[in-house]
Amino acid sequence: MPSFMQKAAQSDEEIRKTQEKDPADLSGAQEPDWENPETWGGSGSSAGDSASGNAGDPAGGNEDQEHKPAAPTPPAQTSSGASRRPPRRRGRPRGPERVPLTVRILTSTDRKLTAAVEQTGLNPQTLVEQALEAHFRRLKVEDPGPESQGDVA
Repeated sequence: MPSFMQKAAQSDEEIRKTQEKDPADLSGAQEPDWENPETWGGSGSSAGDSASGNAGDPAGGNEDQEHKPAAPTPPAQTSSGASRRPPRRRGRPRGPERVPLTVRILTSTDRKLTAAVEQTGLNPQTLVEQALEAHFRRLKVEDPGPESQGDVA
C-alpha cells in the first residue's frame, strides 16, 4: 500500500499533467545546437515564432541585400550619462498589453476561484478574464476602443 507521501506525489503529478503550462517554464526546453542556426526555431517551423513575424527570415525582408552579421554596438548614452535599457531579446513574443488592476473580493469568491483553478488547470488571470468577457457579452457591453489622450482629465 502506498504511503501518504507517495499518494501526495502521485496526486501532484496528475494535477500538473492537466494544468495550463506556464509559458515562462523552461524545464522541458532543449538547449539549441549553437553550431547550427537552422535548428534554433524549436518546432522546425519558423512561421509565427516571433512577435515580429520574421523569425525565420535571416535577411529580415531584404532579399536584395547581402546578409552580414551585426557588429556589437556599445550601449547608447543619454544626455544624463546613464545607459538605456538593452533591446528586447528575440524569443517568446510579448503577450497582449494588460493594465494592472487591484480588486478586493469576498473570501467565498476567492475560495471559488481557487477551486476553479484547481479543477481547470487554468491560471487565475485567465479565469477572471474569461469570466469578465462572458459577463460583458451577457450585458451586451462592447469595447469603446482605446482612450484618446484628450479624454483623460
